[in-house]
Amino acid sequence: MSTSVQYSKSSQGQRVATLRSSQGGILPGLVCLAAAALAMLQQESIRSLEALSMAWVFDRVLGGSSYSVRDIIFHNIGGGQPFGLMVTGLCSSAVLIAPVLALTGGLFLMGRIAVPRLARAAALALLIVVVSNGLRFFMIAGAQQAWGEQGFSIMHHFLGSFVVIAGFVAAIIVLVRAGKTRRGRRAA
Repeated sequence: MSTSVQYSKSSQGQRVATLRSSQGGILPGLVCLAAAALAMLQQESIRSLEALSMAWVFDRVLGGSSYSVRDIIFHNIGGGQPFGLMVTGLCSSAVLIAPVLALTGGLFLMGRIAVPRLARAAALALLIVVVSNGLRFFMIAGAQQAWGEQGFSIMHHFLGSFVVIAGFVAAIIVLVRAGKTRRGRRAA
């Protein structure tokens, strides 16, 4: 909860201080913190959903057909050598979503940023981390189909990781900037 003081002059010329308390962010803050914990607890379900959605994308964009079984994406079926990608706990969007939600929850609880403004920033930040991780999976599968295990290693360990780290940093910047206004004042 935050409290702000607004000074004004009354009709008689006296200074009047009005205290305003902002409690609008308590419920969204607690919801975000609970969602962060839930994302970690439901990591297996998130990994399966990611595998399903990426198999759908691979099937439409990459050569061969694709499908998923739980957290494994099988791709390039019928297009040459088939491959499988497992969405592990450390490669899942859950490890990116949870800290973004936790930070958002903390920002809501601080009460210094307008709830609608922070909610929009949080939605954008979550979209950024999920899309960057999906792009990483896409890059890995494309390189795997083009160059086999060597392509997998390069994309998984180096370039793909760079994309995810850049996406995570961009998401954090979006959240931090939600608290800034054009003239450097704090957002209401």
